[in-house]
Amino acid sequence: MAAVLGESAVDRRITDALARAIAGIGSEQHIERMVDLVRELVPQDLVTVTRYSTTQRPEFVSHRNFSDAMVARYLEIYYLYDPFFHYWRGRQRPGVVPLRNLAGRDVKRGRYVAEFLAQSVICDEVGLLLDDGPGWCLGIFLERSRKAFSSAEIARLQGHFPVFAALHALDIKSRQPGFRRTDQAPAVARKVDEHLPDGLWPELSNRERQLVGLILAGYPTALIARRLSISVGTVKNHRLSIYRKLDITTERELFLQYFEQLR
Repeated sequence: MAAVLGESAVDRRITDALARAIAGIGSEQHIERMVDLVRELVPQDLVTVTRYSTTQRPEFVSHRNFSDAMVARYLEIYYLYDPFFHYWRGRQRPGVVPLRNLAGRDVKRGRYVAEFLAQSVICDEVGLLLDDGPGWCLGIFLERSRKAFSSAEIARLQGHFPVFAALHALDIKSRQPGFRRTDQAPAVARKVDEHLPDGLWPELSNRERQLVGLILAGYPTALIARRLSISVGTVKNHRLSIYRKLDITTERELFLQYFEQLR
């Protein structure tokens, strides 16, 4: 009986949070009500809300129980190493994305985990990536300081993701043209055209440099093939050649090399 009553109380809290999220559509409370709904589904210690772009550096929207100093450090330094940022730039695929799915050997040893998460006292993270206009996504990130998110908790978020996506889509539809989620001035563009800076990666051929420019500008493989009037297989072969010449193995490393060269 106690278990049944407990589940009923949880269901009521979720229903109430959903009602508030629906009422918040189109208002300044939309993001906060969405966060409240997510918090009722899966417990966490910290929440951060960030916007990712395919061509610009991220924008911090809001946070709970997080350090303003770490927000500033993220926007200045650590976004370059953020695997979620590179995931969005490379795939532009909304959904529930656990850090463990992105944390290969280079990520675990990299500055995002070893420095940024360590300094923020975060041991695990999961992101809900929602479409937020052309080239942009809104990321609601749940973080824990001591205990990793379980597979059941990830599955719970995945099961409810269509609700989050529908709520956010309705909010976008209700907004006026030119609406911005934050008061931040537009971030410095990181867009790259087909002509890379002189002297950068001279070992690449002209075609490879053109292809790298499109990759960095956020074009997926199929669109690169269409843009250059070549086959998808040819694009993949060019990628392998580029990675070999630059001594890298992933698109994420390509972005890191590019940004570090600019810095």
